[in-house]
Amino acid sequence: MATSYDYSILYKTFSRLIKSRLNLVMIELYGNGKPPEPPFVAFDIVAPKIPTNYLEDDRTFEAVVSFTIYAKTKLQALNYCNQLRAVLGDIASKDIYEDNDIVMVERMQVQPRYVEESNNYAFMFGFDMRLRLWETYIDEGKGTIEHVKYKEDVK
Repeated sequence: MATSYDYSILYKTFSRLIKSRLNLVMIELYGNGKPPEPPFVAFDIVAPKIPTNYLEDDRTFEAVVSFTIYAKTKLQALNYCNQLRAVLGDIASKDIYEDNDIVMVERMQVQPRYVEESNNYAFMFGFDMRLRLWETYIDEGKGTIEHVKYKEDVK
């Protein structure tokens, strides 16, 4: 049975964390629908699967995700972005990551991100994060394999 990582875990984890800690709405970058009133956070998966080594069957891999704050003023966007970057690196967030099998490998620096819009200029700042994630292997008819017994484990 073919398996792959469920990327909705990332959306759910970060959306809940951002809402509870900063009271900001997180949307999918370039998603359908009308964006909310600023300030809000746009989330994107920039690099979905980066191998951690040369073995094809290794279940660990890395991904790069992007957070962009949209705000009404440049300073508001910068302040929220710095707050978000700090929140995503604190101990409480790391506990949430652990509960969802996510490891933060790196938080990149905050950068301005400007895109001209039709009627006005969007004020944006953002940063990227590199995450380590795990594939879930499923053996057909047996369910999820969570532990493999080695010879020294067998008694």
